[in-house]
Amino acid sequence: MAASQNNDPEKSLKKIMTLYGAALFLGLAISIFAHHIEDVSGFLTFLVPAAVLYFFVLFAYFKKGIFRKIAYGIMAVIGLISLFMIFYLEITGGH
Repeated sequence: MAASQNNDPEKSLKKIMTLYGAALFLGLAISIFAHHIEDVSGFLTFLVPAAVLYFFVLFAYFKKGIFRKIAYGIMAVIGLISLFMIFYLEITGGH
């Protein structure tokens, strides 16, 4: 008789999203050497806060209550800023 498994979909999703984030940001960090990026400090100025924000939102999303609302709020703000940037870059020509 096979041992019963506790398949919690939320736990599985959290694991997948954590592995995805680790692979994503480690890949971006390795790209410094693979693509010979000249402005390493500028790239890291983007990369480190982006990684911190990603894992904070991931942590907040899988907590119940107010933390999940904070995660939704952060995602909404990022979405609105992204939409604003589309129009801003179109109007200014990307300069």
